[in-house]
Amino acid sequence: MFDDLMFPGVRLDNWQMMQWERIGLTGVLARMRPRGALEIGVYHGGSLTLTSQFAESIIAIDIDPEVPGRFACPSNVDLRIGSSEALVPQALADFQARGLPLNFVLIDADHSAAGVRRDLELVLAYQPTEPLVVLMHDSGNPETRRGILSVDWAANPHLHFVDCDFIPGQIIEHAVTETSGEIWGGLGLAYLDGRVRTGAPEIRQSARTSIRCLHHCAPDLTILPR
Repeated sequence: MFDDLMFPGVRLDNWQMMQWERIGLTGVLARMRPRGALEIGVYHGGSLTLTSQFAESIIAIDIDPEVPGRFACPSNVDLRIGSSEALVPQALADFQARGLPLNFVLIDADHSAAGVRRDLELVLAYQPTEPLVVLMHDSGNPETRRGILSVDWAANPHLHFVDCDFIPGQIIEHAVTETSGEIWGGLGLAYLDGRVRTGAPEIRQSARTSIRCLHHCAPDLTILPR
């Protein structure tokens, strides 16, 4: 099967990413080859079992105590159960204490605007010395996107740009009716490195027009903020 060819050894069942998101994630990981990686939101371990094939050491965080029983955790993953508010600062401190740079973060947990903002601002407390890519799943969803756009990205002087539509979201087929649909998916991307930024960071919505058209196809959803 195609999935077995593209994603050997990856937990594919209940992995809630579309094929193009999975390929995009694979491409970023293959280029980054992160030494330290952080995943916030694990669910059934789809993205985590992929990241484990490229990263040296991963700390994975989920609030659901049933997560450890759902899949065999890779040997280079430290799976921690609890709130991101408590565990993300601990994870960042652990990477620093070990002298291990954080090069990759995937955020795919609480999809409320407040939850997305909280998790991103926890990560933005980190001051990188090497390139760091932060991916945000479901950036096409209105609530998730509001959270992304509400973040004070400029507060971290090492943040250079954000693209809400690194991979655009889409209307989920099974959720569409004659009058409504749900927009999910998409990967937002933030890039940081050891250089201190000059001026304001660039905040992009590179597929904004397409996303707004999707919202018009789902008229019960709130239109994106300008």
